[in-house]
Amino acid sequence: MRKTKIILLLIACIVFCSKNLRAQDFQFTQFYAAPLNLSPAFAGAMEVTRIGINYRKQWPGLGYDFNAYGLYFDTYIDETNVGFGFSASQFSESLLNIQSTDLAGYLSYKLLLNHQSFLRFGGQLGLVNRSLTLQEMVFGDQIDLLNRTVNPSTIDLLPGEDSKWYPDISFGALLQAPDFWFGMSSSHLSRPNIGFLEDGIGNNLPIKWGVHGGYVKNLDRRLFKTGEMRKVFSVSFNYKRQGTFQQIEVIPQIQVENFIGGLGFRNITRFNELPDQNSINAVLGFSLLNGITMAYSYDYMLNKFSNPAHVSHEVSIYFTDLLKKRFMQTILPCPPSNADWRY
Repeated sequence: MRKTKIILLLIACIVFCSKNLRAQDFQFTQFYAAPLNLSPAFAGAMEVTRIGINYRKQWPGLGYDFNAYGLYFDTYIDETNVGFGFSASQFSESLLNIQSTDLAGYLSYKLLLNHQSFLRFGGQLGLVNRSLTLQEMVFGDQIDLLNRTVNPSTIDLLPGEDSKWYPDISFGALLQAPDFWFGMSSSHLSRPNIGFLEDGIGNNLPIKWGVHGGYVKNLDRRLFKTGEMRKVFSVSFNYKRQGTFQQIEVIPQIQVENFIGGLGFRNITRFNELPDQNSINAVLGFSLLNGITMAYSYDYMLNKFSNPAHVSHEVSIYFTDLLKKRFMQTILPCPPSNADWRY
């Protein structure tokens, strides 16, 4: 445990106080269940009122929590072909109490290609606050190995502030057809400075580029003939690149009646000498006719860096307004667990 704490302290010093900061966004395994985080073009994409909640607990075996919380709302206005939404999210790390709080608004427009295909364009304007607690930081010059003591002061350059706000801008496009969806997004286009040092050099957040999509197949009529139960197969993928990292994840799922299950794979590649990170992601959930969908996912890292720390847990839940029955014939597939799969 002492060794783990020292490693985490060193990582924190390097990541949050260096002049060459290259931060990456926190992520959700159930990316399709956090649609506005995936792309602003998903605002209003279901053409119903939707409220969703996401929670992720990463690497709990370390003894220091990495938690992410998300809350979003979106809806659609028929007369204007416009969708809009709002979201609030927070990422926190308990060792140094590092927190990032994001408030954002979304606006999208639907362009009709034909009676079954749509093209949506969306934008996001956000306001982000990053903060950390400096009291727990320990630098190399503070450690006296001979006397086994820690000096209270350091000669290292400390941040001039422990909290800052900055704006954030993102855009996205989404193509929806009867049995597939495909989108592209770009985030942090303003490349905001997220560092705490006064000179601010090298602390700009890299732009994140994303490509995502999915395929949906109704199995009721062709593969199953045992009744009127909903049986749907779907597969979603998400590729993104940010700074020196790129990531690809694929999650096939099947829904039988109210139950949803899936098993996916994620690969994270770093464009340096660090090894790839691979994980298997299992998803289990349910979707009720009253508009409630809930799912739990479990991530297992294949290349472990610490025996108790290679798993993550995630929960998502969302509610939809099913008063608009029209959407079941006209709205096109969104990611699994974010659409009502009745046809």
